[in-house]
Amino acid sequence: MWNDQSVAGGGFLNSPNQFGNVTTPNQKTGRRASRTAPIVIKQALHCGDDGIKIWGTEIQIVSIVARVRTIKVQSTKITYTIQDITGRMRAVLWLDQDSMDDDSDKSSPKINVNDYIQVFGNVKTNQGKKVVMAFKIMPVTDVNAITFHYLQCINNKLKMEADSKKEKINGSSSFTSALPANSMVNMTDNSSINGLNARQMMVYNIIRTSTLEQGINKQDIYTSLKDRMSNVEFEKILQWMWNEGHIYSTIDEEHFRVTDAS
Repeated sequence: MWNDQSVAGGGFLNSPNQFGNVTTPNQKTGRRASRTAPIVIKQALHCGDDGIKIWGTEIQIVSIVARVRTIKVQSTKITYTIQDITGRMRAVLWLDQDSMDDDSDKSSPKINVNDYIQVFGNVKTNQGKKVVMAFKIMPVTDVNAITFHYLQCINNKLKMEADSKKEKINGSSSFTSALPANSMVNMTDNSSINGLNARQMMVYNIIRTSTLEQGINKQDIYTSLKDRMSNVEFEKILQWMWNEGHIYSTIDEEHFRVTDAS
């Protein structure tokens, strides 16, 4: 597809800390592990056994854009060796047994060696080596998505650094600083499902019903809800669900899928 050097421009390799302080020594670790974040492979390789942390915030779900170097297909899983401009590691995708039994084409993504892919998953340690346990792998068909991912990594690092410094200055609690301003996490609802209250489930269900590979556009979500909630409330719910790992962005920051989508 594209030459590796074609996406390494803009000074991405100029600084060893370009994508953030992975271990962030001497910082408190009391923040909630409730964030999703785009990362580069170097961050995954250098994280501790307790997972990835960026400026004290634990990252549960990561997004990595990388090139496939090898593919090993087994009866229950596919192991990819992936590489970006910062390093190389393995990504493991466990196959859907139901789809395999039905001879469905959906059991594994159509990925070839040297393709670029976007991986969503958790970073684990297996036999002393870091591995991404993937729950979603998507082929990258637009070279702009590669550059956009690196820009997201840098922007996310800068935002989390600013949030960390603001927390220190304000002396706010570690729990509340890990959440977006005016978060709806304090809303209580005895009928909540999967930690979501009724208002949040309205947004979640619309995103979940989308069958498109790239997910559903944010404007389309709100169009379905504008008669039942304000845009301000909608934006707060969407941001909170993203931070909590219930949803993730796909081709850009305007398209979303739920994390348990098949």
